[in-house]
Amino acid sequence: MADESRVVADRPVMAIGAALLVVAAVVLWQSWGLRASFGNQAIGPQMMPLLVSGLLALFGVLTIREGLRGAAPARDSEDWSAIIWIAGGLAVMICLIPRAGFVPGTAILFAATARAFGSTRALVDLTLGAVIALVVYLFFVRVLGLSLPSGLFETLF
Repeated sequence: MADESRVVADRPVMAIGAALLVVAAVVLWQSWGLRASFGNQAIGPQMMPLLVSGLLALFGVLTIREGLRGAAPARDSEDWSAIIWIAGGLAVMICLIPRAGFVPGTAILFAATARAFGSTRALVDLTLGAVIALVVYLFFVRVLGLSLPSGLFETLF
């Protein structure tokens, strides 16, 4: 009598897990060279990339385990329009940031991503994206003292 309850491995899920392990290895390899220290501090610039690498490896292993069990949730049908909206928003952001600055580019990416998730309120999404981007911009520039690409809009602040 054949065993009807045999689990079939989900190969695409396992491939995603393997890709996460590869990314974790690359992050680990690239962060290994970060040896700059600030005096005698035990925590240096390596800490965050090493943490990210460890988490990526953990999630990779867990994803592979779920793929082997065949326990991944059922996938929705493909919706290429969402991918096109996000990729298009990212392309516009990349082209716009050097000319217009961080806030307008990020606002457009936010609105395109919101559209990909089904929002139809473009003006609200652009405004919300601009407010969030401005808060992020001011935090990085004023609080952390780091520089982000500035355009006409950012010079007002």
